[in-house]
Amino acid sequence: MRDHAKRLLKETMRSQSGFTLVELLVVVTIVVALAAASVVSVIQFAGKGEEGASAAELDTVQAAMDTMMASTGSTTVTANNLATSGNYLSSFAAVPVEGALVDYLRNNPTEYTYCWDTTGKVKQDATKGTGACPAGPY
Repeated sequence: MRDHAKRLLKETMRSQSGFTLVELLVVVTIVVALAAASVVSVIQFAGKGEEGASAAELDTVQAAMDTMMASTGSTTVTANNLATSGNYLSSFAAVPVEGALVDYLRNNPTEYTYCWDTTGKVKQDATKGTGACPAGPY
């Protein structure tokens, strides 16, 4: 009886020695399908962070302009309708009031360039200095 059990166990182990090619292909197909679905989801959200950072920076520059105008008592500023420099840095020295706008910005230089109209309304140049902002008012 013991010999019969050993022989049966050996035959069972020998017949189940691995996966078939069809089983492996099915598993690989499932993994590829899951990877393709997740890549599409990641690509959808890839640009959202940059858009949010751009909007946040514009809000920060606008708040700095408002703060500068309020602290200096200015109601108007000289409009800056052109992107300022080719190296993508904003030159806020063009604001002709006491104290430059740079003094009111915590993170300087900024990522984008900005222009503003005479009322102090700021517009972001999305081309990062390669184009020109349109004439105000914004």
